[in-house]
Amino acid sequence: MRTRIKALLAAIERKLNAKRHSTDKAFRILIVEGGLPGPINWAYAGAMRWKREADEDLEAFTKRAAAAAHAAGEMALTVGGLPRSDELAGFHTFEEWWSTIAPHYSDVPPEQSSGGR
Repeated sequence: MRTRIKALLAAIERKLNAKRHSTDKAFRILIVEGGLPGPINWAYAGAMRWKREADEDLEAFTKRAAAAAHAAGEMALTVGGLPRSDELAGFHTFEEWWSTIAPHYSDVPPEQSSGGR
C-alpha cells in the first residue's frame, strides 16, 4: 500500500482513538485494493455503508466514512473491496455494471489448451 495512504489511515485512527479509554477497543480502518480494477467507491462498517461521491478523493472519502462509523459506535471500517449484492441492484443488467469496471481491465490473456501445455 502506498506510504501516503498508510500515513493517512494511521492519522485518522489516532485522531478517532485519542479520546478513548485505554481499555476500550481501538478504531481501525482497512483499505481493500486489487479485488476489482478502478476506483474504490464504497466503505462499510457493520450494517452501514457509504458511497464515494464522484468528485471526492480517497482521503476525503475515508475521513468522512471513518468519522460517521466512529460516531455510530462502530470500531472498524472497511474501505473498498468487492461490492455487496444490494449495491449491484442499482444496475439493470450485468453488462451495465460491467461497463463501469471493464475500462480498467487490461487485455485478458488467450485461453490455454486443456492440460496447461
